[in-house]
Amino acid sequence: MKWWYAFIIIGLLGSGYWVYTYVTAPVPGQEVSDLGRAHVSFEEVEKTTYNSNPPTSGPHLETWVKAGVYDAPQSEGQLIHSLEHGYVIISYNCNVHLSENSKSQAPNLKQFSIFNFQFSKVDAHEEGEESSPSGQASGSASLNLPSEAPLRQGFEGQATESAMNETEGCKSFVKQLDELANRKRIWKLIVVPRPQLDTTIALTAWGYIDTFDPPAGGFDNKRITRFIDYHRDHGPEKTME
Repeated sequence: MKWWYAFIIIGLLGSGYWVYTYVTAPVPGQEVSDLGRAHVSFEEVEKTTYNSNPPTSGPHLETWVKAGVYDAPQSEGQLIHSLEHGYVIISYNCNVHLSENSKSQAPNLKQFSIFNFQFSKVDAHEEGEESSPSGQASGSASLNLPSEAPLRQGFEGQATESAMNETEGCKSFVKQLDELANRKRIWKLIVVPRPQLDTTIALTAWGYIDTFDPPAGGFDNKRITRFIDYHRDHGPEKTME
């Protein structure tokens, strides 16, 4: 029976090594100074200067964006609130570096402002109420904002029009993000275009960011997955969603 002891010892050593490498591995992304968690008005969000692009903390709205893969940009103030709940957000601008051909075909998306997109009334911190996904107007917002931003995935029965990503290279890239999000489960996870992003991808969690351009013709699945696994559901406010 001595060989059983050998197996047990090997198993314990292997488990110990795995725990050691996990604990000592560098935290995915770059830490960003915390700008606080104040709930403010839409106008205050618009006036705030955040310390990263996209923001990872700071003043935000009392409403938040629900989990899903979106075809159009979402409200800055709502996205920050989602981070507070422990969401991970994958922001992308696939027209930045995918190809010169894609750039020449793409519209000038830099002219858009993230503050000008529709947000929904999803009351924060109130139990017992059904929340609506962002992009569905369910409250009494009086702002003169563009039409609703449809979801690509994440909620049944949603329209699936693409508002921004028209080039073939971009469509292929977004499809890969869509598939990754569904493999990882669309829970406290948002995929959203961000036209003012100056890299192809930005991964954000509360207080952390990782921005990069995937290798030419590639897709850095491992990097994105590790960020999600490490940071998801680790926001300063624990919520049951």
